[in-house]
Amino acid sequence: MKKSNQYEMLFRKNKDTDRIIIDVALNNYLEFFHEWDNAVFKKRDINSELVEFFDICSEEIPLNKKLEIAFSINTVDRIEEKEEQIRISYRNYYRSLKRSENRKIKRFLRMSIILIFISLVLLTSYGLFMDVKLKTIVSRVLLESLLIGGWVFAWEAVHTLFIDIFEPLHRSREMQRFLDADISFIYLSKQ
Repeated sequence: MKKSNQYEMLFRKNKDTDRIIIDVALNNYLEFFHEWDNAVFKKRDINSELVEFFDICSEEIPLNKKLEIAFSINTVDRIEEKEEQIRISYRNYYRSLKRSENRKIKRFLRMSIILIFISLVLLTSYGLFMDVKLKTIVSRVLLESLLIGGWVFAWEAVHTLFIDIFEPLHRSREMQRFLDADISFIYLSKQ
């Protein structure tokens, strides 16, 4: 079986929306939140093990597939207020991660522009001085260092712009997919 279709064996699919469902079983609403976070309930952090679980699931599911997070809560009592607090905390958490990844992308773009500018200055300087007859070894070394430095900065700009930026771009798309995910609650009766 193809690796790309293995996720279909691991996850359910919502037949109405074609979203891949990530099932999460909770004993109560508080299990969603980080156990050591004593902040006001609305602003509490997500349980780190749950975040790790979401990351592992996201790696298994192709990025072009939309998600649905289905929380199965082991209670018969539905409390809409707590459902909304979970939705708010979930969205705040992934918005924060997306902003962080977008800042990395902007930093890489700024750095690439600076490196390209430095490279152009060095290569232009080399072009201006290459016809000058140099008599000393020091002046020749300095001239060659302009050429080498220009190419090194150019390579670093290309590397940053086309290689280093892939990971934050991918993470940003993952975070957006989590932000776009539908969140549903299923209540299980205690017996």
